[in-house]
This record gives sequence, C-alpha cells and structure tokens, in this order.
Amino acid sequence: MSIATILTVLRKELRDHLRDRRTALMVFTLSIVMGPLILVGLTYFVSSVEEKAEKREVYVQGVENSPQLVNFFARQDVTIKDPKPDFRELIKQGKHDAVLVIPKDFQQKFVSGKAEVELVYDDTRQDTGGGAGGVLRRLLRAFNGEVTVQRLIARGVSPQVMRAVEVQDVNMGTPAQRAAMLLFIIPWMALIVGVTGCVAVAIDMTAGERERGSLEPLLMNPVSRSAVIIGKWGAVAVYGIVIVTLILLGFGLTLAFAPMPKLAGVISLSPAQYLLFAAMLFPFAPAIGALQMLIATYGRTFKEAQTYVSYLVSGLSLVPVVSMFGQFKDAVWQLFVPMLGQLMVLTRILRGEPVQAIHFLLPMGICVLIAVVSIALLTHLLQRESIIFGRS
Repeated sequence: MSIATILTVLRKELRDHLRDRRTALMVFTLSIVMGPLILVGLTYFVSSVEEKAEKREVYVQGVENSPQLVNFFARQDVTIKDPKPDFRELIKQGKHDAVLVIPKDFQQKFVSGKAEVELVYDDTRQDTGGGAGGVLRRLLRAFNGEVTVQRLIARGVSPQVMRAVEVQDVNMGTPAQRAAMLLFIIPWMALIVGVTGCVAVAIDMTAGERERGSLEPLLMNPVSRSAVIIGKWGAVAVYGIVIVTLILLGFGLTLAFAPMPKLAGVISLSPAQYLLFAAMLFPFAPAIGALQMLIATYGRTFKEAQTYVSYLVSGLSLVPVVSMFGQFKDAVWQLFVPMLGQLMVLTRILRGEPVQAIHFLLPMGICVLIAVVSIALLTHLLQRESIIFGRS
C-alpha cells in the first residue's frame, strides 16, 4: 500500500467533488451560516421571555367580583386586562395568554372562608403563558399567603405558626452551567453536522460510482484496493473536518462579534474551549464518514444507498434526544457510545466542568476503531464481484 497512491486518490476525489460547485457551496455556506442562525434564534427566545416577564400583564375575567384580589394585583404593579370573549377557544389555538376567571359568588365565599377561581390555560403551549410557574399562579399564591397572615393576626395567632421550617435556597449551579442548559444546542448541532455533513460525498464515492459503472475501471488499476479505499475515505474525512470547522467558526464569530447583548450576557466561550470542541469532533466526523461509506456500498444505486445511510443518521440523531429525556448522569460507559460520549464531553466543556484525558482518549479510540473496521470491511466487500458489477 503506497502513501503516494492514497494521496493521489484523495486529491482526485476532492477535486471531483469540488467541481460540483453548487453542492459544495451550499454545504459549506449552510455549515457556516447555521451557527449564526441558531444563536440569533436563541437571542430572540431569551429576549421574548424577558419581555413577557417585564410586561407583567394578566388577563382577568370578572374583575368586579373581587375588589381585594384586584387591589392586591395593583399593589404588585400588575396591569389587569380584559380577555377576549372567546378566550377559551383562543387559548386552545395558542392565540391567547392564560386567563383568571373570578366567579360572581367569589366575594360571598371569600368572606365565609373559601373561594374558588379558575386559571384557564393550555400547558401544551408555552406561548400561552399557562405553565405552573406563570405570573398568575405566583400572584395567586402570594395573595393566599397575605390573606392567611391577615386572618391569623385577626384571630390573635402569630403567622410564624405557619412556618415551622424556613427554607433557604443555596443554588450551587454556576452561570456557565445555567448557560449550558440553554446552549445545549451548540454541541448537539455540531455533532449532527458531523453526522450529516459528508453523507452525500460518502454515498457518491461508493454507491454513486457503482451506479455510474466507474467503480470497475478504478479498481482495475494496478494499485492496492486498500490504498484506493483509504484515499476515498481521506477525502470524506477532509470534507467532514472542514464542515465541522465551519460550524464552530460560525458559532465563534457570532458569539464574539455579533451585537447580541442578551446572549453575550449568558455565555462566552474561550479559544481553549473551541480547541477542545475540535479535539472531540475532528475524529468523530471521519469515523462516521467511514461507516457511511461501508453502509452505502451495499446500495446498488445512489437512492438506495441514501435510504440505508438515512437509518444510521436517524439513529445517531436520536441519541441526544434520548440522553436529554433520559437525564443520564455522566458515566464512563457513555464514552464507549458514539455520539453519546462526544455529547457528554462537549457538554462538560460548555458547563466549564473539568475534563480528563480519559474523556478524550476513549471516544477517540472508539472513533479510530470504527474507521479501521469500516475500511477493512469495505476493502473486503470490494473483492466481491456482486458488489463491483451488481447494478440491478
């Protein structure tokens, strides 16, 4: 196996795929633009949440039925607005905020000791403000606390009897850790791009050449098949590394120079953190590229191979979702699982938590193993006539 042959194949494959300028330009442009677009979306999200919190506007139906409650809201600097007549239907559609409904008999029951109100919301829609931690719910809890204290004092009972245990919050989370909860999207998207960025190239170099009939003359050359495969994989690896570099560059430039004070106040990443990100992602993208080449080789056409590879992409893309809903605690076993190990380490870097050599060496070792095994199996497959000549 000659290194010169490998480099020749690598240059040839890169040159061939870069000739398709539209595809290359679209992939590279999308990679570098994706970071800014995501961060702009996060900035808009943070701004909208803060804007809603600052408005302190609530919708109340039946204001005239409870002077005490209305007075309490006024003392909290809350603006009361009348809901629309069909607010229940609008809340279902996500077009109206939560509404407090005060019934006509509220005052009578309030004086007798127990009154009821309705808090109408849809907890499946975040934009309706119906969450358990919404402004209305907090206001009602505060109102209940005030009324309870007043009634105890009126009966000569100290309000302290209602507070057998005082709770003092001690939040151990750092600003970087809280920011990581919001910016979980950065490592997730970087990994997704590492999985999807070179799919088209990996398929075209295997199933694409098989479909076009250009695989036979290529393998008829008096060179080692393993050198040809490694050269092709080298081109895929370069493609994947460039795409990962572009998305990290997009995130970095946006955080450093874009006028986004809301997000800049939440997080800032150092050059060292970006280098650690690259150290995790650079082995990952080529390894997944090798696996995609192996799977695509079984496809007789580009479309068939695309279907096979899509199963791999879908499975890997679900790993962060499973991790998020499963709420996995950091453990060594995760480092052995592709995608999950990288996600764990990238999140630790983002949270500013210490990372050790094992956090890098184990995932890198798994990536090397995937690449070596995939290349070996691919070389073996290309010894079979059914793979080389089978196009139907």
